[in-house]
Amino acid sequence: MTASRDRMPGLDALRGVAALMVLLFHTRGLVLPNAVLSHGYLAVDLFFVISGLVLARAHDAPLAAGGGREFMRRRLIRLYPMVLLGLGLGAAVMLAAGRDPATVAVLAVLGVLFVPFTGANDIFPLNGPQWSLFWELAVNLLYAAVAPWLTLRRLILLTVVGGVLHTILALRFGTGSLGPLAGDWWGGAPRVVFGFFAGVLLARLLERGRLKIPAPPIWVHLALLVAILTAPIPAAGRAAFDLVAVLVALPLLVGSAARAEVGGLRPLLDGLAAISYALYALHIPLLWAATEIVGRGALPGVPKIVIGAAALLIALLAAIAAHRGFEPWAARRLRGVGAQPRSTSLPSSSTR
Repeated sequence: MTASRDRMPGLDALRGVAALMVLLFHTRGLVLPNAVLSHGYLAVDLFFVISGLVLARAHDAPLAAGGGREFMRRRLIRLYPMVLLGLGLGAAVMLAAGRDPATVAVLAVLGVLFVPFTGANDIFPLNGPQWSLFWELAVNLLYAAVAPWLTLRRLILLTVVGGVLHTILALRFGTGSLGPLAGDWWGGAPRVVFGFFAGVLLARLLERGRLKIPAPPIWVHLALLVAILTAPIPAAGRAAFDLVAVLVALPLLVGSAARAEVGGLRPLLDGLAAISYALYALHIPLLWAATEIVGRGALPGVPKIVIGAAALLIALLAAIAAHRGFEPWAARRLRGVGAQPRSTSLPSSSTR
């Protein structure tokens, strides 16, 4: 691949802004009102589509030739170090909050093994966002297994099946936010199957020159993304809105952004994209810590919004530090098992 082919700055922009929206979504009740960003969870569906497109561009041909084992090794190296750091941070916060050490240890082991725990609200209690990384690895494994037989017709069929099953479950639960909680954790499967393989389909159409979606300036894409995540939809219409967003709007947005130019905003958006994975993987334990401080009245006289804003800032700084320090260190340590000698949180369009 040429350098120009490797980079898709429009996707980097979407990914970085979406990660920031996830952070803000989880500050509701601390910094932002609960009514704001009411559909922030749909950013995860965007991540799944981007992941499918990016990985297909890099690995579709090698996987078709039987390179599944190497692909999965690369994916584990890509994702695992930050998962472990997030688990460690979550365990530290829980212990500091007075949780039973034996319970925390069990949850840590389950998290390391990527085993969902259905005895609590979140299936990964030490770090909630790990649920999507669990399904990301699962769909990566599925992709590696079926890639040698994944013709365009079969790819379309697999994507449609995922979409139909996700539609059935979203209508049943009244929301497209399926997968993170014990009561609906299995609903993450069709959600990720549709999103990821829609991305693979977009990559193949792009490769064949058949992706004819208009590509306006990147600010239009970002404005549409924010509008989708913040739309004030009544509860009765939530499932329908989520389905239109997931099945239609977000894939079209990704397909368009794949061909978009970023212009003068590129340095800022590239920076957001660079820290996006670290930010996603680390922010929840820090926000949990802020919630504990507020709930216990540990800082009397300090407004809740100030504590939450401080946690938000710390999360951003922690992501920057992890991206610049921990990830390159982890990459160097993992060279012997196939890691590339670079940060594992490069912008999405240049990640391998």
